[in-house]
Amino acid sequence: MKNLVIIVICLQFHFVSFAQIFNDIDEATPFQGEIAAVKKGNQWGFIDKKGTLVIDYRNDFVLTKNTDEMGNAMWYPLFKDNRCLIRKLSGDTYFYGYIDEIGKTSIEPNYLNATNFENGYAIVILTSKDVIGYNEVLRKDIISSKIEEFIITPSGELFKYLENPRSDDSPKTKPKTPPVIYSKFIAPNIIAVKKKDQKWDIYEFLTLK
Repeated sequence: MKNLVIIVICLQFHFVSFAQIFNDIDEATPFQGEIAAVKKGNQWGFIDKKGTLVIDYRNDFVLTKNTDEMGNAMWYPLFKDNRCLIRKLSGDTYFYGYIDEIGKTSIEPNYLNATNFENGYAIVILTSKDVIGYNEVLRKDIISSKIEEFIITPSGELFKYLENPRSDDSPKTKPKTPPVIYSKFIAPNIIAVKKKDQKWDIYEFLTLK
């Protein structure tokens, strides 16, 4: 009788348990510390690592361009220094401000444009108006309007005036296109400020930390 050799190949399987913590979203982004931005429809919210929606969906976030591990561009709301940019439309103008990581407005939308925070500071644009004369015919003051750039702290304090006032020459769209921020941080406590003559001034400032 022929011997019947039965070869048994044993495969070892490792079973991993998967638990769904969130579903039915249109976009998921990398975690920013303990929270991550998620998109549903045209709105964004934030979840924690347990899948709890900690900041409800809203449509006033300012999206920041980011790059994933594959080099693909992604646009989503971003927290820096516990602050995330939002904007509010008033008339035909957007005004920019910030919320904190529980969704509370920490800095009211009062700026014509604003950056994300970097190392405890952000750059914003405010408008100022000066009375430069009086119109006798119309019996009203003649007003000169200009925009100015400032550094602010996470509490909204004006930390430094950047000394580059100019007229607002942004395109007259509806809603209005926000004026361009020309200043930029080039190190944690060094900022480059672009002037009217297209030249740059470099400032070093003492941090509050």
